Amino acid sequence: MPPKKLQKDSRFSELDIDSSGTVSDTELLAVEALQKYEKQDAQRRMAWTAMIAMLVFTALVFLPIFPDSRVKALGDLFSLFYIGLSGVVGAYFGASAFIAAKK
Repeated sequence: MPPKKLQKDSRFSELDIDSSGTVSDTELLAVEALQKYEKQDAQRRMAWTAMIAMLVFTALVFLPIFPDSRVKALGDLFSLFYIGLSGVVGAYFGASAFIAAKK
């Protein structure tokens, strides 16, 4: 099979890592691995942000600046907040464990 040549100003020219004018299978695999890493990194940052948000929110609720009546009125909303963020964190750790066990 002949090498994959690029047209002038091709949108795939960014995949040509060594600027040879052709895109090799090795270059395609390198780009695929980089995209996979970037996705995993974004998921990890989302999980950490969710955990930090839950901790900060909990600390703010226990400060004496909020009256008890307001905390009680927003109790249902607070539980949905925790359930939603816990789902993000749980999905991340579950997917990470599944991928690690699959290897």
